Amino acid sequence: RRPAARAAARERRAQEGIVGGTPLPKQGTCKHYGKSYRWFRFPCCKKAYPCEKCHDEVADHEVEWATRMICGYCSKEQIFSNKPCMGCGAAQFKARTTHWEGGKGTRDQVVMSRNDKQKYSGMNKTTSKKQKAKK
Repeated sequence: RRPAARAAARERRAQEGIVGGTPLPKQGTCKHYGKSYRWFRFPCCKKAYPCEKCHDEVADHEVEWATRMICGYCSKEQIFSNKPCMGCGAAQFKARTTHWEGGKGTRDQVVMSRNDKQKYSGMNKTTSKKQKAKK
């Protein structure tokens, strides 16, 4: 980039409250998407918003699809993708699973999906008569 373009981009980030190396407000989440830890830079106005709905609430023009995103953990601006952040390696959104996940999942076999390999694990194990007697 040219020095003038870099200075303009730095000025724009400063106005938006984005400081490199520090987390975004609420780590990039918003009231519409609580599990998305990134902001998007929209090419229509060159401003960053947590989501397209937040953009529409403030802007008076039609939204264009974002081409760049800003990590909610380290404020690194990068090309839009669903891969982890290039700066800090953090996931940009929380993946949803039905299995045990640090206390946030489930081990109830009734609730688990039949496609979950953990649901049927250990069902066909044989136990000795001695082991059954102990129970």
